[in-house]
Amino acid sequence: MASDYDNQLIESVAVRRNRLLTALLYGGNPNERRWADTVKLFLFSVAVAALIAAVCVGYSFVTNLLEQNRAKQEQQQQSTAAGPRHDGGSAAGPAGAGLDPQDRRSEHLSHETGAWQPWRMPTHG
Repeated sequence: MASDYDNQLIESVAVRRNRLLTALLYGGNPNERRWADTVKLFLFSVAVAALIAAVCVGYSFVTNLLEQNRAKQEQQQQSTAAGPRHDGGSAAGPAGAGLDPQDRRSEHLSHETGAWQPWRMPTHG
C-alpha cells in the first residue's frame, strides 16, 4: 500500500512538472496555444509562398533580360555582317535621314579619338 502511494506521488509530481514546463514554454491556455500554433504555421506558409513567388519572378525577369540582350547582340552582328553600303548612303537611306539624334551626333565624332572635330562642335542653346 505504501509503495502504491509513493508511485502515485511520483507520477503526480512528474505530471505537474510537465504541465508547468508546457505552460512556461507555450502559455497557460491549451486552446489558445493550438490556435496560435495554427496561425503561426499559416503565416509561415504564406511567407514561404511569397518567397518562392519572388524567386520565380526574379528568375523570369533576369532570363527575359538576358534573352533581350542576346537578341539585340545577334541583331547588331547581323547588321554589321551585311556591311556598309557603297552607294554613298547609309543602310537607312540618304545620309542621316532615318537616324535618331544620338546616331547623327556619332557620325560627327572623330573615328580615331572619339572627340568632336573642331568644326563640328555642338552648340547648346
